[in-house]
Amino acid sequence: MIYLFTWNSDFLVSKQVSNWKKQFLEKHWDFNLLHLKDVSEVDNNFLIENLTSASFFADKKLIIIDSIPTNASEKSADIKAKQEFIESLLEKIPEDNIVLFNSINPDKRSKFYKKLKEIADVKEFNIESEHDIVNIISKKYGDKISKQATNLIIKYKAWNLTKIFSELDKLFILHDFIDTKEISENIVPELEESIFQFIDDLLSLKKKEAFSKLEIILEQTNVYAFYNNLIANLRTQVFIEKLKSSPQPFNSPHPNPLPRGEGIATKDISNILWLWNRAFLVNKSYRISFFELQQLYIWLVDLDKKMKTWNMIASEDEVFVSEIEKEILKLY
Repeated sequence: MIYLFTWNSDFLVSKQVSNWKKQFLEKHWDFNLLHLKDVSEVDNNFLIENLTSASFFADKKLIIIDSIPTNASEKSADIKAKQEFIESLLEKIPEDNIVLFNSINPDKRSKFYKKLKEIADVKEFNIESEHDIVNIISKKYGDKISKQATNLIIKYKAWNLTKIFSELDKLFILHDFIDTKEISENIVPELEESIFQFIDDLLSLKKKEAFSKLEIILEQTNVYAFYNNLIANLRTQVFIEKLKSSPQPFNSPHPNPLPRGEGIATKDISNILWLWNRAFLVNKSYRISFFELQQLYIWLVDLDKKMKTWNMIASEDEVFVSEIEKEILKLY
């Protein structure tokens, strides 16, 4: 029997894998359980022996293989060869051997994924919105954490449930109840989340709040790292709004607008853009118009052109910060 646990939540997949291991060990001996965390380092003969042979001492054997299939970024020849080898063994796995593959955000275009999906029982563990994360936290901690604190730590830890639970478990050692005060005084926001908060204020046209957060961020990180992260996130938001919107009328007052989308359903946009655990962005709405958003993106991207054509002294951080602020101020 072959299973694939997948989709965008590392926490939910890991939790389910852990539950399967626990249930298996309650019924069978531990030497009938094999968990391969890096199959690329495993000898092929070892894989043949464990995948294709039945257990001598029990009815069932459980083999767990992490990180297969791989993501699109992992295209090395060694990984492809390992995938092809495992694929050649799939049809030879005995019925009593339970083989569980688990992979976060797999490349669904890959040959291995398509083959696995044909023969495996696929179980998807997906977080589509912040509401899903709130429900998971509430289910674990109940009324020991306030709603406001829950929302705050979700933002601080950039929607990463593993990090959220790690931080909360440490706080509950010292506190019986957690409110926003305990979060803000003891937990440092992720850089990614700090930038998300800045972009939220920026696209909501909250000038004072945006510049306040910008100052804090630049005290903690390099301006060029911030700039690259900002561009990447704004690009994603431009694509989202482009896909969500109806075509712009021909009599638009704005010259040379970027192409508009065809009103694609929000539930499909996450898959089109491969948003995975950032799918919640599709449901966000802002005061900024699509035209203003695309103009802001173009203005900021032009800063990179200025640096590369020596029209800005890129080596001086203060100059670059000033240029970023100047482009943002065009919105107000």
